[in-house]
Amino acid sequence: MPHPKPYAARAQHLDPQLYQEANLITFITICAVPLQTPFVRASLNQLMLEILISEQTRQSCSVFTYCLMPNHLHFLVKPNADGHSVLDFANQYKGKTTNAGWSSGWRGQLWQRKFYDHVVRSDESLIAIARYILDNPVRKGMVATADEWRWSGQMNDLPG
Repeated sequence: MPHPKPYAARAQHLDPQLYQEANLITFITICAVPLQTPFVRASLNQLMLEILISEQTRQSCSVFTYCLMPNHLHFLVKPNADGHSVLDFANQYKGKTTNAGWSSGWRGQLWQRKFYDHVVRSDESLIAIARYILDNPVRKGMVATADEWRWSGQMNDLPG
């Protein structure tokens, strides 16, 4: 049964000021370089999630729902205070994880240059997007239920 996407992802970003508003949550998708599936090694996957956790504090953002798939990462994020940018968060995360990936044996580029974003506009769509993120491995036939996927979950409770 197909699962409709409860959002419209954008590769072209909106006004950068919008991504700095503490009351707005953004759905980010970062894809690995084409034809690569780097996130199939538990050690690399664990490193990717540890950096996602640590970047929250360093960049004053909160990550809510996340899912690391073999070739991409989805997550919901918002700044903890006005002036901190989720675009900067995503770009700095990509840089840190690429460097960490090289240290753990990955060779070459890890992520595509651009990433996709969608500013969440209502509580209803927030819940639908969170479910979409968690159900990603189920839709791909990798697990029977979302709870079985080791590389997804909630880092912080969804607001509301």
